[in-house]
Amino acid sequence: METMDIEFEIAKNQIAIDFENLKDQDGQEESLVLQKSVIKPVNFDWIKNEVLFVVVKANRIEVCPGFSSLKLCGKTMTDWVLMASGGCQTMVVNDCEDIIDKIRTINTDKKIIALFYSDTPLLDKSGFYRIMDYFSSKSINFLQLARGIIVKTGFLKNNPSFMSSATGGYEDDCLFVVDSGQALSYAHKQLNQKVLNFHKANGVVIFGENSVFVDADCEIDSGVIIYPNNVISGQSIISSGCVLQSGNVVVDSILAENVEIQGCYIENSKICQGNVVKAGEKVINEER
Repeated sequence: METMDIEFEIAKNQIAIDFENLKDQDGQEESLVLQKSVIKPVNFDWIKNEVLFVVVKANRIEVCPGFSSLKLCGKTMTDWVLMASGGCQTMVVNDCEDIIDKIRTINTDKKIIALFYSDTPLLDKSGFYRIMDYFSSKSINFLQLARGIIVKTGFLKNNPSFMSSATGGYEDDCLFVVDSGQALSYAHKQLNQKVLNFHKANGVVIFGENSVFVDADCEIDSGVIIYPNNVISGQSIISSGCVLQSGNVVVDSILAENVEIQGCYIENSKICQGNVVKAGEKVINEER
């Protein structure tokens, strides 16, 4: 069959998955730390308005070559940490020996700098809000994290040696550090499970979750059925009524409504409504 270029209706970072539900029963975002008997913020807008969210790009070559550019579920670890920013102004910097001195030179009008490292890809928005809620409730200038810091900008610039007295640190499961191959595998598993849970909550039926892998920027409609041993990667779109039998790989492709695929490889292609692609077939740069 003659190959052709397919014009995809896919935008870069086509979906921003918000894995957290931070709404209370009144529909307002609630404090994750302060008790209801204490005056609490109605929402977290103050974080977006007052915080500069800085990600330090870690390069743990002892874990694997190309660590900083490695993708988990279609996104680099830096991307995953940036997704936790909750709408804050963001900045990415390279790691260095004097990272605090480097951060001190940042010209910003934000009152607080929140610094995290890219080797904590399990950090999510609810974890970030939880940390900021704690920082705010304590009325402190500086919070040492297990991996990173939260600091008031004025305090950072006027106290050149404040880190020398830092001990301990605030700990949270969301700050899990990828510092080994085993930790990398665990982080990938957790992120993939988040993606699967997101789609299941939206009506996707997934059998054999331990062998189904979906990138974060894939769109899957309600009513899709996915059997074990499937990989859906890139910015693929799987439309309603599709059935993915076992053993498929779908890369940057569109499956229109009611398509069935049976153990095949599909890349940069579009499978039109109601078609069946049988086991062993390779569909690359095609529309069929």
